Amino acid sequence: MFRIGDFSRIARVSCRLLRYYDEISLLSPHYVDGDSGYRYYSAAQLPRLNRILVLRELGLSLGQIARVMEDNLSPSELRAMLLLRRSDVERAVEAESDRLRLIEVSIAQIDNNGELSTDDVIMRSEPAHLFLSLRRTVDSFAHARVLIRELHEAVHGRVHSSALGSLVAVAHATEFEADLFDVEIGFTLTETVPVAPTGLILRELEPMHTAAVCVRVGPPEHAHLVTGRIGAFVEASGYELAGSNREFFLQRPRLDHTEDWVVEMQFPIRKRRVIPAQGQAGTLTAPVQFE
Repeated sequence: MFRIGDFSRIARVSCRLLRYYDEISLLSPHYVDGDSGYRYYSAAQLPRLNRILVLRELGLSLGQIARVMEDNLSPSELRAMLLLRRSDVERAVEAESDRLRLIEVSIAQIDNNGELSTDDVIMRSEPAHLFLSLRRTVDSFAHARVLIRELHEAVHGRVHSSALGSLVAVAHATEFEADLFDVEIGFTLTETVPVAPTGLILRELEPMHTAAVCVRVGPPEHAHLVTGRIGAFVEASGYELAGSNREFFLQRPRLDHTEDWVVEMQFPIRKRRVIPAQGQAGTLTAPVQFE
């Protein structure tokens, strides 16, 4: 048998780790001297220790390792556990890959512009919201402002102001037409409204699992300056547009002072799909374009 120091040299693990495995009953010494308290290990324990180390390297938790070691799991049970672990690793790799692309985009921005803008595009998720809205097809940005007035009039005296959250505009059109907007404008709700006022829609505003977002300060006529940055970011990051874009007003807008509007523009995105080479089976619909 070997004292703990000698066993650590043979096993190539630290004494501290061996003591910890003893504390959690994952690998106890073969013998402990009652007088001195010295721990002694046997070479016969090396296979168990090596299996623990392999399972730890695979990313299993100590609780999972203990279950594998003590419950004598069948190969199919162990395989299922490793499949779950593989999924976790794949998600982590994907997230790191996304982060690497963002870093590359930022480096390219510094190379091209000499600086990293603090008001640039970022990626994040957007949760679902309870949404009270009206939807119209309008012919100009100015008419969209009329819709905001109409919305305020519809909720005034019918919905308590404490229930009203952010003002949101949703662009439902599948392509941009300067004189034809299919737009939905409404309030997110901070509490349930039992019945929608006449002419309004009460629904769930769907979550965005991944969105490219950027803040715009100024009138809607300048939106193209921000959407252009979002478009460049989406393309450079290996994504494509994936649904209706939204504008979240970060403060209640003064309708006669659009130059003061502060709006977070949100575009849902997804990983860019590979277009099959000519002659291969399958087709790919072109990504939807938004303003």
